[in-house]
Amino acid sequence: MTINHAKVSSGIRGLDTILDGGYPAGTAALLTGGPGSGKTVFGLSFIHGALAAGEGAVMVTCDERPERLLNYMDALGMAGSRALDEGRLQLLDMRPGADEQVAGAYDLGVIRLRIESALAATGATRLVIDSLDNLQIALAGDRLRSEIVALFEWLRDAGLTTLVTLAASTGAGVMHRFEEYASDCVIHLSQQLRERLMTRYLRVVKMRGAGHGTNEYPFLLDGGGVTILPVTGTELKAAAPTTRTTTGVAGLDAMMGGAGYLDGSTIMVSGSAGTGKSLLSASLLHAALQAGRKAALISLEESPQEIRRNLRAVGIDLAPFVESGALEMYSMRSVEMGLESHLIYISKRVDQAAVQFIVIDPISALADLGSPLQVKMMLMRFTHHLKARGVSVLLTELLPDGARGTSTMNISSLNDVWIRTRQVESGGAVKRVIQVVKARGGASSGDLREFTIGADGIRIEGD
Repeated sequence: MTINHAKVSSGIRGLDTILDGGYPAGTAALLTGGPGSGKTVFGLSFIHGALAAGEGAVMVTCDERPERLLNYMDALGMAGSRALDEGRLQLLDMRPGADEQVAGAYDLGVIRLRIESALAATGATRLVIDSLDNLQIALAGDRLRSEIVALFEWLRDAGLTTLVTLAASTGAGVMHRFEEYASDCVIHLSQQLRERLMTRYLRVVKMRGAGHGTNEYPFLLDGGGVTILPVTGTELKAAAPTTRTTTGVAGLDAMMGGAGYLDGSTIMVSGSAGTGKSLLSASLLHAALQAGRKAALISLEESPQEIRRNLRAVGIDLAPFVESGALEMYSMRSVEMGLESHLIYISKRVDQAAVQFIVIDPISALADLGSPLQVKMMLMRFTHHLKARGVSVLLTELLPDGARGTSTMNISSLNDVWIRTRQVESGGAVKRVIQVVKARGGASSGDLREFTIGADGIRIEGD
């Protein structure tokens, strides 16, 4: 037997990476999952991938009205109505009627004839059946098994690349329905509730004759469809820029060798409340914008209006950059979504806006959404994803009182530059001090230097 190693795009970039190119060409992939896990949107994405490539596509709907599917596609930006008008898309309504009764022998031959007719009319080689459960209603016992096996054989013989959806089998991660054995590719979708936050996950259970990602991958399902970020952090292929960007604080530049940080660096600023972390990060952000970088500021504690007001008081005006589109500002509460969903959401926004510099203030707000190991793994994947795109990342870390500058997130090894700020008592007064703990790729003083915050921003002693 010759195995066909060709792949057909799933219509979802991250899933194509996990599947090493897409679904196996000329065969049927089975997508299983419970209610709300996203099976239908995966099917629509596959259809959209065909239409975007200039091909035709056919979808057999056994659950939803065709009109509703078209509305979903249009709302997700998949232009389903236009493709229907152009004759490149057909939606076959095969929902069983509630009052229908089947008498005598029943097979799927009639259904295959309708599919063949639609394929001929559209010239499609891609097919979605959503879902197989309702096609099985009229079948029972031994006929169910034989008809389903015959259907999968027919799909292979016809050379169709097909995505079939099916309600999840009992037992998470357990493969025991014969449809799963009959398919060449099986993918499980699931919803998991952790810390009272729901996250969707995808896992490839099998793919005959080809390699694939073996992890459990979180994915985001929103108004833009499905987003998957299959970063493992095991492949370190990030470029190594030699250009530098000033921090916007002359004294800090001097502490880092004189010219700022290397572009594409991951920078962490750690400190307790009131030590100037947010202002320092805003100074770096402002300097990056002045250097012509496109940037994003994601705040997990303050609204954009509050941030802009507070920064104007110390001489940093972000308004011109927001108005010109050079700066995008997002604010959200950390508890609005799960840990992995934050990762995907932020990465998606960064990719869409082609951002070159991003600030997340404070990243420690995510620490309560998972165990220390889960948080570290998430940040590892996040920084890996952004570094591979040459994006400079600045994370602020809020330290608890009494931490004396010691990081509690245990992520210092992930960062290229680590800056600590803290308060010390001296001469009957509390003073702020700053230290560059490390700065990869250049010299750093390591000295503790006092700094002040005034109407013109941060000034380090000796400036």
